[in-house]
Amino acid sequence: MSFTSVTKKSASEHFFTTYIGLTIFSLVFTFVYELFSYGESSTFMRLMFFAPLAGAMIYLLTGLVMSWVRNRVSKFLVNSAIAVVSSACLVKGIVEVSGRTTSVDMPYWYVEAGLLCLSLLIGFIRSRKLA
Repeated sequence: MSFTSVTKKSASEHFFTTYIGLTIFSLVFTFVYELFSYGESSTFMRLMFFAPLAGAMIYLLTGLVMSWVRNRVSKFLVNSAIAVVSSACLVKGIVEVSGRTTSVDMPYWYVEAGLLCLSLLIGFIRSRKLA
């Protein structure tokens, strides 16, 4: 006997709601972290919520068939790129709030750019082959 759900969501809707949740979590995390940071703040940490918000917009456009994220590999690469950007902002923000400077976040940005470019490349090549 098989069971099918009446409230089935598409993958794009699932990722959209997940990224909206992560955006809200990032905002709350930044607020709480800066509340206990003795008045120090970081632009990177304050803008960390843009990464999951951009992910939500990408998946919103995917639902409207206006995005390159149409296959599993390009979705995986986009999700990884967004996770790397969020991590980079968090690391840079923590270092700035502590009053120090470092270049430890630079590899994050290079990896993110590579993952995003690879996702674009695979998304457009695979969508052309299918058309």
